[in-house]
Amino acid sequence: MSLVEIVEHNEVIYTILDKPPPEPPKTPRYQSKLEKELKERKIPQLRRTFGYAETPLPPPDKFLKKGEGIGQPVKKSDHKCVTSGNLPPVPKCPPPEKKKEKTQVNFKVMNIKKAIKVKGKPVEPKLVDTRDGHRKTIKGSGEVPEYCLRPDFGKMPAYLVKRNRRIQRELDKIRYAEENKESLCKQISEEERQKLLQDLKHNWQLMQKAFLQLPMLTDTIPKILKKTKMENELRQLEKDIALVESNPYIYIYE
Repeated sequence: MSLVEIVEHNEVIYTILDKPPPEPPKTPRYQSKLEKELKERKIPQLRRTFGYAETPLPPPDKFLKKGEGIGQPVKKSDHKCVTSGNLPPVPKCPPPEKKKEKTQVNFKVMNIKKAIKVKGKPVEPKLVDTRDGHRKTIKGSGEVPEYCLRPDFGKMPAYLVKRNRRIQRELDKIRYAEENKESLCKQISEEERQKLLQDLKHNWQLMQKAFLQLPMLTDTIPKILKKTKMENELRQLEKDIALVESNPYIYIYE
């Protein structure tokens, strides 16, 4: 067995693997067509600084003069005076009226007359209950009965009187309605009775005809129920016909 020693060779492992596909080219960036024109039109503002280190004072002749300040705007009116021919003369001012003479009132005499007519204030009764002359008003002290001497003592309150009157009026209305109530029972005339009898017989004939048309064989539950229902209706109609024929006077309730 022999060994072969390779010292120089050009083989690289990275070239054996497949290379990744190349990236697609990027679309060109959007550029405005007017950007170049705007840059050319723009006037460069040179020598721009942060301002003066110290604000210079204005010269003495540059003071604020009359009419140079900011004033209120003058309101313009759309009104126009239209003159047509000669205008009428301005009316003359009327002469001043003579002032009315004030009537002189003697307030002293008037006050004396009022004071004579005024009634004196009634003296409030008081009670002295100590030797030192301590006084207290009798009203509200409990020494004299007051509540039992009131004009409304022992009388029914006004709200109860109104309530009783309202209840009495409602009872009177109910009693009047019951006394003048018309009878609910009404007798039908002979013509109405004959008409009712004819209608009952006509209904019985129609029901009898429908009953005879039923099949003879009742082998299902719906047929049995229908036949039973029609028998009950026929039986009820026969009872009603017999009742109307046997009673010449019939009353109904409205």
